[in-house]
Amino acid sequence: MAIRHVGRARELQVRSADGTLLHAEVRGPEDGPTLVLAHCWATSLASWGPVVRELDPNLRVVLYDQRGHGRSQTPLTRAGYSTDKLADDLCAVLEATVPEGRRAVVAGHSMGGMTIMAAGDRRVFRDRAGAVLLTNTGCTQLPKRSTAIPLPGPLGALGARAFLQAPLPLGPANAVSARALKFLVMGKEADPRMVRLCARLVHACGGVPRGRWGGVMSGLELDDTARRISAPTVVVVGTQDKLTPPWHAHHIAGLLPNCEEVREVPGTGHMGPLENPRVLSDLLEKLAVDHLRAELAA
Repeated sequence: MAIRHVGRARELQVRSADGTLLHAEVRGPEDGPTLVLAHCWATSLASWGPVVRELDPNLRVVLYDQRGHGRSQTPLTRAGYSTDKLADDLCAVLEATVPEGRRAVVAGHSMGGMTIMAAGDRRVFRDRAGAVLLTNTGCTQLPKRSTAIPLPGPLGALGARAFLQAPLPLGPANAVSARALKFLVMGKEADPRMVRLCARLVHACGGVPRGRWGGVMSGLELDDTARRISAPTVVVVGTQDKLTPPWHAHHIAGLLPNCEEVREVPGTGHMGPLENPRVLSDLLEKLAVDHLRAELAA
């Protein structure tokens, strides 16, 4: 594991179980209580930026690019795309950045939340997760429950499946595609600056990994491993989330043995870290105060 200091961030490469190299960054004091943040499909760790800027600077924040995203390696074969691989990657990051005997608040947005749920039965995750935040995510029935494609019944599910697996986001990056993306993934009153950032992140994602991860999510079935998350957990969803509507948040809460809260954020869509960063930063800070007492006292 090589560490490189860039400005206030310390960059490192983490090798996952199958050899895939993951780009990670650590911000904040080395002795601070740790948050580990996993980003959503078709973006990068930069999607957590608005949340990180709101956080208490005394917190230690670990971010990483999911495989096939950002500066992490892209799998060379289809075997590199599965929820097991996502769980492997998260556990590798936890082992590399959370010292043995200490714990972190582990948070995931959309595919990042699916990553956490896939890791629910892993020893490394259970040992190092002191608390969990899941935002705008689901663990089953993604195409069936989606309202992103306004077609009746099975046609809407087919449209959602096609959107998830398409190798191109929405055609070329322009004002038209940005408006379409906003309709699909953000609330009606989303900040135009965040809409533009979302579009840049999605268009920067490679078509092959985007489509293959969309295929994985189309058949997602993580109820069994989600039930194994024993850490105190908060689940968050936007009331206008079309990709993972509020049904998912309440379904997940029903599976978790230690769900502290389901928070519905009015007027927001699927991109929680871009649309309601203050809500998420407040919840992350509260989880750290409530459940990382040993780290806070160190």
